[in-house]
Amino acid sequence: MKGLQGAIDIHVHSSPSIFPRSVDDFELAKQAKEAGMRAIVLKAHEESTVSRAKLVSKVVDGIEVYGSLVLNEYVGGLNPYAVDMAIQQGAKLIWMPTGSAKHHLDHYGGKSDYKEQKSTIRLLPQKGITILSEDGKLLPVVYDIIDLIKGSGAVLATGHLSPLETKILTQTAISRGVEKVLVAHPDLKINKMDLSLQIELVRMGAYVEKSMLTLMPLWKSIEPDELVAGMRQIGIEKCILQTDFGQANHPSPTEGYGDFIQILLEQGMKEEEIESMACANPAELLGLT
Repeated sequence: MKGLQGAIDIHVHSSPSIFPRSVDDFELAKQAKEAGMRAIVLKAHEESTVSRAKLVSKVVDGIEVYGSLVLNEYVGGLNPYAVDMAIQQGAKLIWMPTGSAKHHLDHYGGKSDYKEQKSTIRLLPQKGITILSEDGKLLPVVYDIIDLIKGSGAVLATGHLSPLETKILTQTAISRGVEKVLVAHPDLKINKMDLSLQIELVRMGAYVEKSMLTLMPLWKSIEPDELVAGMRQIGIEKCILQTDFGQANHPSPTEGYGDFIQILLEQGMKEEEIESMACANPAELLGLT
């Protein structure tokens, strides 16, 4: 592939946000368009980005901009009403909790933000959301959310759940007919999972994210050669590149995507492999024609 031509970033952050960001929604879309990218999906930990994406699309043409919803406490947590509304308005991804997930809070010692980046506003204390009951079964409300996503064209994404929660959710969602499940950055230290589990989830039918953020100094969770070896074991056709960028202390997301591709090329990945993970696979996941 030539540069970022036709690339899609399904997981990218911009302002307005509760965290410091390197670009706002409009700057992100303009930079992605100038780089020749096909589409971006806005992600915010505190609100639906569907309306934001629609407004950006009216102002910046030549790039497809989509929204998503993260089921943190700020939208009511595991809230079927928020899911239903977001899907009907055109959300491409419905994320399980991130900063409100019990697994996230446990990782950061009870904090719902990150030690790597601090929120710019006060966050109320949270007890942490788990999708499992005390006996280890999915909560009834999770079935409601799964069934709303089924047949909608939206993707069920796993957020910052634990590896066990992710496995149970993926297995159940696919068995109930959800067509598209995305495992969120399984190499990132917050919810890091063994390669064997990633392969198991892919065999169930899920896609897995492979993220530039996992290679960045403060967030370093994996070495580039290990990341590439894992992609090949999982199967290129089931891996999706994303940056998870937008943090104020990093290059812009578009720059970060270009750096990511360069790293993968230096690790011996073929252009056609990268093109599959940057262009074809995310387009299929998002249902883009």
